[in-house]
Amino acid sequence: MENEIFQALLQIVNYFNDPRFDQRIIAAAGLTPSPNLLPIIVRVGTAGQLNVSDLARQLGKDYSSVSRQVTKFEQTGLLATHPDPADKRARQITLTAEGTAIFQRIGQARADVLQTALAPLSAADQKQILTSLQMIAKLLGR
Repeated sequence: MENEIFQALLQIVNYFNDPRFDQRIIAAAGLTPSPNLLPIIVRVGTAGQLNVSDLARQLGKDYSSVSRQVTKFEQTGLLATHPDPADKRARQITLTAEGTAIFQRIGQARADVLQTALAPLSAADQKQILTSLQMIAKLLGR
């Protein structure tokens, strides 16, 4: 059964990691497509602030490529960076007001896409899925 659980979780992870999913969300949010926009904005927006090293680790990418993307989004006014008080060599990343607005649009678009996908399920089934996913997340987060 553990392998079946793993396979189901992997299928879900692959769905959300597929660039086509990002493209659907960006289009639904009415945003101009930009490589790496969604994963960076969502992770920084969800965390409130991250340093570049942690963001790179979460994205599974090397520090230098993520640092370049952060600089690009900083130059376009979506991200702000400032020195990390705990480590002066590191940069903390936060969303600007414009970045926060995009984060909210992405969140609404994602909710709409998921609502459509889950529409065939009853409210009770959706609640059961939520409870199970929360339990798995808690167990894996130890």
